[in-house]
Amino acid sequence: MAKIDTTKLAAETVAQKLAGGKRNGSSSNNSMSPTSATSSTIPIDTRIPGLMTVTPDLIPAMLPPFKPEDYRVNDPLNPPESLPQATQSQFDKGMKIYEGSTRALKLTGAALDLTREKFAVVSKHSRAFGAGIQAATEIEKTKGNYIDYLNQKEVTTQKSVSLDVSQVKTIANTNISVYSKDELNQKLLQAQIKAEELRFKTVESQGNLASFKAQLGDYLEVKE
Repeated sequence: MAKIDTTKLAAETVAQKLAGGKRNGSSSNNSMSPTSATSSTIPIDTRIPGLMTVTPDLIPAMLPPFKPEDYRVNDPLNPPESLPQATQSQFDKGMKIYEGSTRALKLTGAALDLTREKFAVVSKHSRAFGAGIQAATEIEKTKGNYIDYLNQKEVTTQKSVSLDVSQVKTIANTNISVYSKDELNQKLLQAQIKAEELRFKTVESQGNLASFKAQLGDYLEVKE
């Protein structure tokens, strides 16, 4: 049993040195948290909170210690006593622990699968919500366009009423102008007739005056 413990300790020491040396050489970018130096913790990328980081240089520290050369068998019929060994109780206990740990990992994986599906649905919900907002925006735009149409329709109707009134005024003024012209023409004719009558009266008066003068002249001559 002492040999097994020594082998595990040596393997862990080598793995830690390899992983630690590689991490120290790449730690200048400050993208890893300080906990990345331990072999039992998966490093976290500080630029994205909560996101685990796995790179090839970190894998050795994540693997259990294993040295294939410790399990070399030169004679299959005579296995060497130096092979790493475990008792039946160790095997039973270890297998129960590994099986329980495997079940725990599977449950954790199922929880992560559920969470992944949840985030997928959250993403779909967000897209659907965004589409709803866009639809609501377009509806409001359409309502605004419809209101603008109704306003323009009223303006057009008012212009049509004004046009009808203007047309009626034009027709009325046109008819009035016709009658006004006729009235003026009639007044002109009446004025002409009155002027003609006055001329006749003037001529008549002039004739009467001449006759009177003639008669008066004869009377004066007889009297002399």
